[in-house]
Amino acid sequence: MSGANLAMIEQALQAPVMDAVIAVTERYQFLEEHQGARVFTAYRAVDHVLHVGFTADLNQELRDDLEQRGFALLAEREGTRREHRLLLLTLGEIGFKASYSQDYFAASRVLVRHLRNLGWPLGTLSQL
Repeated sequence: MSGANLAMIEQALQAPVMDAVIAVTERYQFLEEHQGARVFTAYRAVDHVLHVGFTADLNQELRDDLEQRGFALLAEREGTRREHRLLLLTLGEIGFKASYSQDYFAASRVLVRHLRNLGWPLGTLSQL
C-alpha cells in the first residue's frame, strides 16, 4: 500500500473517529451531571411485553408505577436519553414495531437477541 493510499484512508477515518470521540465525551459529561440516569428493561408476563426505557431518575415512585402496571424490572444500568433514542431507531430499522407506545415491544427471542447484541441491560431475561 502506497503512502498516498494510507493518507487517503487516514483522512477518510478522521471524521468518524472524531464523531465517536465526541459521542463518548458527551456520554460521560451527561452521566456526570445526571448520576441517576438509567436505561432499563421491564417485562410484563400477562401479555409478554418488554418495556425498554430511559429515566433521569429510577426512583421508588417509578419502580412502584412499573409494578402496579404488572411489569417486573429485570435490569438497569446508567445510560443516556441519546442511547435510548438510538436503540429505538435501531429496533425500528431492523423491523421491530412498538406496541403500546415507542418503548413497548412484543417480547420474542429474536428481540432479546438483538437487545443483548446491542448491549441493552436484560438481566435474567437473557436466560429465558
